[in-house]
Amino acid sequence: MSQRPDEPQPGAAPGVLAALIFYGGMLGVAWLLGVVWLDLNLLVWPEKVQGTTAMHAVLGAGVGLGAVVASRLVERYTTWGRKLGAGFGAMLGAMSPGQIQVLALTSGVAEEIFFRGFLQQAFSTAGWSGAYGEWVGLGLASIVFGLIHIGPERETFRPWTYMALGLGALFGLMYLYTGSVLGPVIAHITINYFNLEHISRQAQTSAENSSPEDER
Repeated sequence: MSQRPDEPQPGAAPGVLAALIFYGGMLGVAWLLGVVWLDLNLLVWPEKVQGTTAMHAVLGAGVGLGAVVASRLVERYTTWGRKLGAGFGAMLGAMSPGQIQVLALTSGVAEEIFFRGFLQQAFSTAGWSGAYGEWVGLGLASIVFGLIHIGPERETFRPWTYMALGLGALFGLMYLYTGSVLGPVIAHITINYFNLEHISRQAQTSAENSSPEDER
């Protein structure tokens, strides 16, 4: 039986349950180590908080949309960008709207609370805390964030690691400037949502173009 063209094709994208378990576990680790052990506030850095909630949200949305536009330009005008996009399409396949929404939301919330709210704040207030402590924390959290974004084929996905390192630093600067994870969370969700939607659409188009015509 053939699928209708508007239906997502089977792919290797993580399911909703797997995403909830993985990112729920990440939040659990951040809570145990950050809140219970280090007595940190994972949503705000009290000593750094400035600006309004609305300003944090607008900043996050602006940064996120700017990163999405930049990724489209890279894919359009560079060979490695197109190769990276094709690699993601092959790895994730076409996704349903529900998968995209859950993956974007859970990854954006959990990763920013873990890497910014917990890790960056913990590194910044560790033994090297002082005049440069917050920059040490920013650098270390960004490096770890970049290192977890390594794809199965290093040659294809190496640019993804570098981009994650840069975005991690940008998210960290937003967190350092506002003292809140709200801006980084919104930026991260925005980037993941639009990029996953783009990857899914390309994967579905590719599958339709490469599949044989239905028998009459």
